[in-house]
Amino acid sequence: MSTRLAGLPLVCPSCRAPLHAGSAGASCSACGASFPMRDGILDLRAGRVGAPGFDPHYFPTLAAVEPEHYWFKARREVVRDMLRDAVPDVAGRTLFDIGCGSGGLLAFLGESGVPLAGACDVYAESLALVRRRVEAPLLLVDEGRFPPLGPGFTLLSLFDVLEHIDDDRGTLGHLIEILAPGGALVLTVPAHPFLFGEMDEIAHHRRRYTRRELGDKLRGAGFRVLRLAHFMAPLVPLVALRWLARALPRRGSSLERRKQELSVIPIVNGLMSGLLRLERPLVRASLLPFGSSLIAVAERPREAVVTSAR
Repeated sequence: MSTRLAGLPLVCPSCRAPLHAGSAGASCSACGASFPMRDGILDLRAGRVGAPGFDPHYFPTLAAVEPEHYWFKARREVVRDMLRDAVPDVAGRTLFDIGCGSGGLLAFLGESGVPLAGACDVYAESLALVRRRVEAPLLLVDEGRFPPLGPGFTLLSLFDVLEHIDDDRGTLGHLIEILAPGGALVLTVPAHPFLFGEMDEIAHHRRRYTRRELGDKLRGAGFRVLRLAHFMAPLVPLVALRWLARALPRRGSSLERRKQELSVIPIVNGLMSGLLRLERPLVRASLLPFGSSLIAVAERPREAVVTSAR
């Protein structure tokens, strides 16, 4: 772990100077700050700021349902396909995942031949699960701050993370700074702002995106958009019905309703898995006019001069 950690370009979360990492943790020679390694996870928190972006109570549920639930299965297959299409040399890069959740998608990509550089999250509950699933450096970071990463990454990912962040434009501006020229970013977000409802609120989403908005924000940060497509089209009417029923009495707590949404019902799961499998060729060709999610793959142009977003 320490050897791989030493190869990550890390910066001090307090002063942004380069960090020196070892088996016991990391230290900053500029400001004297030190950061411990706890149970194989480097704790780079310097003081939590910002509003909560997620409820960590859901992580065990996510880890349990990810292998079979149609939504997670479809998302990981779409991500793999789009990465291979947009980044032909993806096997020659190393992926760092920001906001790794319970680690199911990260583990799947690693098993699919994408080398893993590491991952970070703001919740210790997340990283404890990820540590069981992948062999890669893991960082515990502050909520509401840019991840303490230095420049030089060739592949970054944010899977259903950007919608949890207040300053999405600033985050995209930071990410293009830490990518090497020619480096790529892959991300997924929920689509169609008119669908914003109770489950978005429970999940601490700040927004849902239109395709144009996401493309404009990526290009505004300096990215060249390689792929931008809707997916999960069969879910749109289901989400719309749930939105229309928002005025009806609600049963159970929000935690119970969220867990019910994530439950695996064999008949429903099989039907939705089949429908989502049928849409994959249309997603790869960016031909779906709608879908409950969006995927984008974008790169930092080799010739661009990136201006700091901070």
